[in-house]
Amino acid sequence: MTSALKKLTCSKKRLVPFMVAPKGQNLDYLVQLAKEWKLKTVIDSKHPLSKAEDAWAKITDGHATGKIIVES
Repeated sequence: MTSALKKLTCSKKRLVPFMVAPKGQNLDYLVQLAKEWKLKTVIDSKHPLSKAEDAWAKITDGHATGKIIVES
């Protein structure tokens, strides 16, 4: 699956899919990872609210390699 994700994102970064169902046990696991600094969110880019259209274009083009943040 990871090789398929690399092809979709055109990235050489190591991608590890992580799916969580909203169960207490899973959320506890995420909290523990965060406390141990083992959970990392990849941020692709940040955009001011006035440039939200540019952020949306990047999302829909499929060229993002992480989360896109729109700040007010």
